[in-house]
Amino acid sequence: MYQPPVVGDTFIDIAQRKFNLAYYDELQALLNPDPMLGSETGLHLTQDDFRSKIDSGELRPAYAITHENNELTASQKKELKKREPYITELATLVHDGYKPTVDETIDKLKQIVHDKYHIGTEKHGNSTIARWWKQYREAEFNLKKSIAPRKSQPKRTNTATENFLNRFFTDTWVKGNIENIARGYSSYSKAALKAQTQNDAIEQVSERTFSRRIEGLNAFNIILNSGNYSEVKKALRTLSKKIKTTHVLERVEMDRMSLNLALIDEEGKPTGNVSIYIAIDCHSRYPLSVTFELGTSEDTEGVVRSFKRIFESTSDQLNACGIPFKIIVDNGSGYKAEQFKQITQRLGCELIKAPSNEPWRKPFVESFNNTLREEFFKGGEFKLPDGTITIGLPGYKDKRTHKTSKPSSEETIKKAASLPVEEFASLLHDYLVHYVNSKHSSLNNKTPQQVWNESVALKPLIPVNKELLSAACHYIEHKPSLSQRGTVQVNKQVFADDRIKQCYLDAKTLDKNQDMTVTVKSDPDDGRWVTVIADFPCYDHPKVFDFVENRKLSGSELEYPLSFEELNTTSGTPERRDIFSRKITKLVKQKTRSLGSGKPVATAKENLSKGLSTAERIERSNQSYAYKPIKKSKKSIVDNTPSDKGNIKRKVSPNRNEAQLGLWQD
Repeated sequence: MYQPPVVGDTFIDIAQRKFNLAYYDELQALLNPDPMLGSETGLHLTQDDFRSKIDSGELRPAYAITHENNELTASQKKELKKREPYITELATLVHDGYKPTVDETIDKLKQIVHDKYHIGTEKHGNSTIARWWKQYREAEFNLKKSIAPRKSQPKRTNTATENFLNRFFTDTWVKGNIENIARGYSSYSKAALKAQTQNDAIEQVSERTFSRRIEGLNAFNIILNSGNYSEVKKALRTLSKKIKTTHVLERVEMDRMSLNLALIDEEGKPTGNVSIYIAIDCHSRYPLSVTFELGTSEDTEGVVRSFKRIFESTSDQLNACGIPFKIIVDNGSGYKAEQFKQITQRLGCELIKAPSNEPWRKPFVESFNNTLREEFFKGGEFKLPDGTITIGLPGYKDKRTHKTSKPSSEETIKKAASLPVEEFASLLHDYLVHYVNSKHSSLNNKTPQQVWNESVALKPLIPVNKELLSAACHYIEHKPSLSQRGTVQVNKQVFADDRIKQCYLDAKTLDKNQDMTVTVKSDPDDGRWVTVIADFPCYDHPKVFDFVENRKLSGSELEYPLSFEELNTTSGTPERRDIFSRKITKLVKQKTRSLGSGKPVATAKENLSKGLSTAERIERSNQSYAYKPIKKSKKSIVDNTPSDKGNIKRKVSPNRNEAQLGLWQD
């Protein structure tokens, strides 16, 4: 490729003779012979001939000097402006006999620059100025050439490596702080080598990169423990950006939120406090499961019920569901239960437990909890049946705002209850629909529904195996006896199967005296069938019978789950409730018992109006409470007949009195 030459360049012809370019313009070029390896005569060529000889190879450029690039980048221009005063004045000092890199010379230089250019003497260090002079000297005293262009920072890791690293260190950080970086990096190295067998694009990063990532996450602990609400909220948003996901259901966080809120049941009585179980998809911020329960603490039953809702859509408006790859929970009593761990393992979900009392390990669900409190329970606008507008959900009592303030008592919360259970379920459902269809700044002004749909279009979801889900959620164990008819009774429901009947007959044939107790696993929310495990002494291995049907149900009754509570009761409100889309617009005013009719006491205002002194008021008060004997009428004593007011005088039995007196006689 032809490149415009520069005066001073060296050219070599096919006879290995050298020529130096002495003159060049748009019309001609003059090449003088090299004194050492040149010819006796030079070359005088037109520009066309000169270019033709270069293109044909008759003249080969061997540049003696580097082409000076007059075009500097923005960073180079900025660096040139910064160095120029120091290099210019230092060159003058060196010309005057000063040594350029000793401290005495540089200190004198700083003072000259300060007086002449008004730059502070502490602006740059001595070693920095000495380095500038060294680069200036190596560039043959050309300041522009001494400033190398800033290297563009290449991407350190490819996409596969970055995704694997992000998943590893965020999961490791969720479980707790990594104080021993070397040990953490060793675990990462082993995991990376194992992952490379499945994806050779995954590379192992340096320990420095790994350490920097973990230290950046650990730094959040200081902020999140500070108690500063605004800083904590800001840190949670930043932390959410650091935990990156590539598709929906890659990471799902679960949590339970206890509320100072009671509802009104179907009998018109206040319920226990409301607890909300939440599961949110971290990629789309979509609440996959939001269930609530009444008057219960965190337990396995509530956690499993919340987990099952991830696999099925809540309604037509809340249609996100699927199999999560990773579940992040805390060490609450329900989430750390062994039954919940077994359910997630059966369904192929990785369960990661965060330390207790460190909610920021689950920043997505904690952020949603705050949003739900602020926008629905505290800041929601509700129109009451009488047409008035109220801010905040009726009956909700906020958390205490100060350590010295007294928390709301259970009695106070129940007195404030006015919202029916069904109405609360409908309002909560409507808010969730509003939430998933609202733009989020953290999603680049997209809605959770849009992000969910886009992700599903790029990576379709794995279909949910409902039979596997149902069998996996049989987590409550029972130890009933197996009858000869092949039936077992669990929670007042009878389950039968011909396979179990044959198992009973076979076992009795082998050993008629053995114990016929079996292990039955059930789901309290699904009484359609159970899992029976027969581990009899006569068998080498336990026999497992899945989907043993309820003898009470058949046909279409087996299509939808029915809880044991619903099967055992024909009326009444279930203790635990889930979200559904039925709306009832009414409030219930509780009937309160009036206070007892005590003796009225004069107020301070009345006493002052009478002009009584303090002593007189005390004396009158004492007189009003003084004992006064009650006079009995002769009519009530003699004949014991009812008085005009309807009060009946009970007749005392003399036998009763004599029996009581006999107890005290010797």
